[in-house]
Amino acid sequence: MKKYGLLLRQPQQKKPPRPPLPTALGFGEEEEDDVEKEISRQAAKKKSLKDIEDTHKKALEEDPSVFDYDGVYDEMKQKIAQPKALDRQKRESKYIKTLMGKAEERKRQHDVIFEKNLAKERIKDDHLFADKDKFVTAAYKRKLAEQEKWMEEERLRELREEKEDVCIAFLLLI
Repeated sequence: MKKYGLLLRQPQQKKPPRPPLPTALGFGEEEEDDVEKEISRQAAKKKSLKDIEDTHKKALEEDPSVFDYDGVYDEMKQKIAQPKALDRQKRESKYIKTLMGKAEERKRQHDVIFEKNLAKERIKDDHLFADKDKFVTAAYKRKLAEQEKWMEEERLRELREEKEDVCIAFLLLI
């Protein structure tokens, strides 16, 4: 919107006054005020340092290891690491013992079967070597004795299982 005619000037807005320039060093304020401020600041600083030192001494008297941050940190880390190290040592598989036992049992069964087959083959060939001496080592005799012992244990275990079998006991009652 334009105005026509006599236009009067509007008064210009005044800018805020500038802040006063800082005084040069050595001029202006009195030196005595600065010295008094400096003395009071130094006294307050000394007092606070003395209070801190007293607190430090009291803390050390109560507990000599109160400022042993590295030792406390090492202990914390050791407490965390120690169970992990013990866990590694103690950890064993739940099933490996039973698996090893079963593998040993299967090996014994295979050995017994192999020996029985070998004995059958020898019986077939005995007539060829009837006039020769037979030699058996002590280790072989021990092995045969262990096999006999194991076979006896297996036979007893099977008898015990048959005796404790619920199905057979139930059928006998009927």
